[in-house]
Amino acid sequence: MSTENTSDISKNGFLLISKYRAVLMGIAAIWIHVYHTWIHTIINPQTGFWTAMSNIENYIALIGNCGVDIFLLMSGMGLTYAIKKDKLPVFYYRRIRRVYLPFLIAAVVSAVLEKWPLAKFIGNASGYNFFAVDINEYCWFVPAVITLYLFFPLYYIVFEKVKNKLVCTSVTLLIWLLLNLMLRNVMRVDMYGFFNRIPVFLIGIFFGYMAQNRKDVVFKAWHYILLILVFALSLFLLYLYKFRNFSIVLVQEKLVIPNGLFAASFPFLVAKLLDLIERRLPKTGRVIAKVIGFWGMISLEIYLIYTCFLVTFFSPIVLAVHSVGASPFVVNLAVFAITSLLAWVLYLACTYFWKLVELPFRRKKTADGSN
Repeated sequence: MSTENTSDISKNGFLLISKYRAVLMGIAAIWIHVYHTWIHTIINPQTGFWTAMSNIENYIALIGNCGVDIFLLMSGMGLTYAIKKDKLPVFYYRRIRRVYLPFLIAAVVSAVLEKWPLAKFIGNASGYNFFAVDINEYCWFVPAVITLYLFFPLYYIVFEKVKNKLVCTSVTLLIWLLLNLMLRNVMRVDMYGFFNRIPVFLIGIFFGYMAQNRKDVVFKAWHYILLILVFALSLFLLYLYKFRNFSIVLVQEKLVIPNGLFAASFPFLVAKLLDLIERRLPKTGRVIAKVIGFWGMISLEIYLIYTCFLVTFFSPIVLAVHSVGASPFVVNLAVFAITSLLAWVLYLACTYFWKLVELPFRRKKTADGSN
């Protein structure tokens, strides 16, 4: 990439991703929700046009799991900022605080609704079942991301010491590839659902470094043309892997190649589009960022609400809304609205819980500082 002496955020794709991180996570959250709950709205198309639209609708819904890869990319990127703000114990505390309490609440609700035995509750809530039984036992993303949080500081110590960060990232990805091939007959197949998403997390760490240390990098028009081509390639490969059972050599390869290319290109393009809108229509751009950013703020809770609530009550909700004559599209909106409301309530409950818990410590810190 060519470089210029400029601090203009709009010219640096890495800084734009960092700026619109909440929006990108909001898009990912909505897309994952669509992947899990979307009801087809175009039924029995009568013309070639509506058949094509039906296929597009189905395609967009089925590739919604790419939102997970966007999350992991953003997580890796965000951790490179967080690790510099606090000492290691505080870093761990803040990461676990944000993730584990809503997860534990969701596990309690699921245990009650689904009448789990105590052993299953402990196994799911502790993450033991994630490693010992199947990652899909319960809310696989939370044990996965906590695991990445735990190992991130160790990796980052090495990452910071290596002069060439791109080489460090590339070598780490090569080690991951070798392990992937060596463990193909050893590791449980379901575990690849986590293992194969480590690369995009590592790429996010590299992006975070670039955003903080290479602010002089300028993205030219040809960079965005290349990103558009990579994005188009990812869409084509997603079609092959999703609909044509395409594969080359890796186990669960569809989670690596197409999803990785998608996650490495889509955020740049969306961030640049938002930047263009905000520069030409400032008020409109800020409104869009704020609205979609709201779902980015409650992205974890949206995922948990689906797992602990909608898994049990999705069919009754759909039948209830549909019984009053609502179209499939209205049903989808109703389900999303209910999920968003419950996710927001869960987010607020956890936020204020921690404020109350930490209040005495903050008062003590303030008192010590005034003495």
